[in-house]
Amino acid sequence: MKYANIKTSIVEQFKVPNGNKIVPFILGAPGGGKSACAREAMEELNLERVVEFTASLRDPVDVLGTPNNRDQDYTKWIPPEEFYTLQTGRVGLILEELSDAPTPMQNALCGVIYDRRAGQLNLSKDLYIIATGNRTEDKSGANRITSKLANRTRRFDFMENVDDWTTWALDNEINPVLIQFLRFRPNLLSDFDPNRFANPTPRSWERVNLIPESLPDQLFFDNCAGEVGEGASAEYTGFKRIYEALPNMDALLLDPKGADVPSDPAVLYAITGALARKATKDNFDRVTTYTSRLTPEFGVMCVKDAIKLQPSIKTSRSFIEWATKNAEVLM
Repeated sequence: MKYANIKTSIVEQFKVPNGNKIVPFILGAPGGGKSACAREAMEELNLERVVEFTASLRDPVDVLGTPNNRDQDYTKWIPPEEFYTLQTGRVGLILEELSDAPTPMQNALCGVIYDRRAGQLNLSKDLYIIATGNRTEDKSGANRITSKLANRTRRFDFMENVDDWTTWALDNEINPVLIQFLRFRPNLLSDFDPNRFANPTPRSWERVNLIPESLPDQLFFDNCAGEVGEGASAEYTGFKRIYEALPNMDALLLDPKGADVPSDPAVLYAITGALARKATKDNFDRVTTYTSRLTPEFGVMCVKDAIKLQPSIKTSRSFIEWATKNAEVLM
């Protein structure tokens, strides 16, 4: 299921009466964005606080609490801070890497998930829980999910999607070259193979975005290969050279009717990305003059990116005219 669909399903489920009795369990390949999806869903609920508990790094005693019988005839259990803060209010709990947790830890969390109890501690009735985890087939450390834990959760199989990733990337200052490359080669957004050390994943591409552009070409390639592997690095650096060789966008906008329209799909992805970054409310008529000469998919892609980056464009006369002619693609 796509990122956006999982997030929508979770948020809408939690809005219905007693909807927080459902515990979504997001399972997918490493580095795909499962944790980000859980955090965004929690953010949309406007909770008082959200606690993250990484199940793979903790022991069952971290749920029950540590024993204390000082000045007592019997032992009491002192709960960990994470669960102590979840006793009251509209609060959230993200159980990270739940599938990586060993069986005893999974058993301990069954009570948290179903009974809303951490050992002897009663948790809030307004507690919202989301779990995330990796799949066993990816050999990333995941264990078999016990049947009783599975029976207490609702499974969502997370599938990476380039449209979801692009929406996130445009809001997070990801290099437009990288955005357009992954639109051109969407299968490389996530191509996880447990037998490789470096894999293309949304997480590793985000780190590629941090590689200094000042590095010489070979060093840039080597650093990129260290994140996503040599094959993906070769394709990306090749696309990057195409992008860097594009004509000046200011010159293109001076003559949008006469400027060359490339036929190579890779160049088209590159040029529409660069044009979207250049678009403003004042030059949008020239942008749409040029995009009207492209195939519809590239023209629409450019305009949608432009208005996401510069929302003021939507108040321009040229955008209103374009939107009227292209109403069906904006639905």
